Amino acid sequence: MKASSARDIVFAHALETAAPHEALPTPERCAAITQECLHAQGNAKGSGRAAFERFLHERAKRVIAAAQLPADIRAVALQGAGVSRWMVVAVLLGAFALGFAGHAITDPHRVDLLSPSLIGIVLWNVLVYVLLVVNWGRSLIQRKKMVVMPLEPVQGQTGQVTAVPSGWLQKLQARKWSVSRGTGLRKMVLNFERNWWQINQRPRHAQWALTIHLGAAMLALGALSSLWLTGLTNAYQVGWESTFLSPSAVQTCLNILFAPLQHLLGTEPWTLAEVTALQGWAPSGVPAVPAGFMQFLEYPTVGQLWVQLYSLLLGLMVIAPRLVLALWQGIKVWWLNQHLALPLQQPYFQKLQRDWAGRATALQVQPYSLDITPEREAALRSHVAQNYGAGAQLTVMPPLAYGSPLPNASNSSNGHAQQVLLLNLAATPEVEIHGALLAQVLNLWGPQTDVWLWAADFRARNTGAPARVQEREQLWKEFVRSAGLNATLVPAAGV
Repeated sequence: MKASSARDIVFAHALETAAPHEALPTPERCAAITQECLHAQGNAKGSGRAAFERFLHERAKRVIAAAQLPADIRAVALQGAGVSRWMVVAVLLGAFALGFAGHAITDPHRVDLLSPSLIGIVLWNVLVYVLLVVNWGRSLIQRKKMVVMPLEPVQGQTGQVTAVPSGWLQKLQARKWSVSRGTGLRKMVLNFERNWWQINQRPRHAQWALTIHLGAAMLALGALSSLWLTGLTNAYQVGWESTFLSPSAVQTCLNILFAPLQHLLGTEPWTLAEVTALQGWAPSGVPAVPAGFMQFLEYPTVGQLWVQLYSLLLGLMVIAPRLVLALWQGIKVWWLNQHLALPLQQPYFQKLQRDWAGRATALQVQPYSLDITPEREAALRSHVAQNYGAGAQLTVMPPLAYGSPLPNASNSSNGHAQQVLLLNLAATPEVEIHGALLAQVLNLWGPQTDVWLWAADFRARNTGAPARVQEREQLWKEFVRSAGLNATLVPAAGV
């Protein structure tokens, strides 16, 4: 599901689970919207998960439109839960400035073969790559099924709103609340923010990873910018010095450091003579010592040679891999924003799932010796909505008189509608009359036919005799079951 669709659904959930408020649609209005969406879509758009999600989105848009919300709250519903653009810009500029300043401070007028800023950037990134590979391998071994946490209502058992993560809360509090501060709507919005932050967790983490990879590339670019810009107005001294490292140790370190570059260009490792020649500090303009890299580089002076070598090294080991990783995370962000998962297992969505599944259910009820008043019809429709979904369609046929046979199936059947026989629990089951009727039902409509027992009137007349009501209900259930059919109390027991 797309992020924009999921956001609307989460916001509609917050509206429907909030405390009653004059600006929010009533449960009756939300139920009417459900039926409107089901009847509008009908059976034309399939029955799979994608069709159900389209129904959820369309319903959410109508629920949001039915709410009389202030402009500032509607603006909150349009906000993303990802990383702010300003935060991304700040990270990139900060990383560039840190890389630039790090090299400018540590090596202002030198190309140090053992430069802490340049070598530190390379080693840090290599360590990051190793950790990424380890985490990737561990994720392959320990595959865990993603579990989507359910959306929380505005009020829990204590009536308090769960705390929002501090960073997000600070972001929320920084907004203008001129209309909704201190009202129930503010609690509703906080609930939406919390749930939307939770649903958008995976894309947000991918956005942070994208930002970090770009920041690492900008750090290296900042160091290289300082290296090249300083060389425009200053003549570098090139070389190395160390109290504890011998030329052979420096040779080993440099060959390990430049091994990827040597392998890529097909050059020989640094020799001990080449490293020893640079011990101490040589002016930038002196001719470069013989090196296998010279055939690939344009400038022959020692300063230009090492500036280009460190540029190639950072480009190969830092900038290029980080840009590739950033591209991968960018693709991941896009994919996750197109496939957000909602907790469809929780009751809120399960009820809508039942409504959606019942959109194709058509019931044709045949009353027997029972007049259908508006009150009784309303109770029947409520029973159908609760058990078959809000989209189920109910057709009530004219009642049959006592002792009348069932009408011909071709005259009474309504396409693929399920046939239902409605009996009055107030009557005593008679084998000659009701038994013959049930035999007709079994013969014409089949053993899958439901028999509804209208119990409301009999219960109302015997409120002081629950044992008698229970005895009559059990008597009818056994009578219908003996005929090979299944009986259902309408309304259900306890309703």
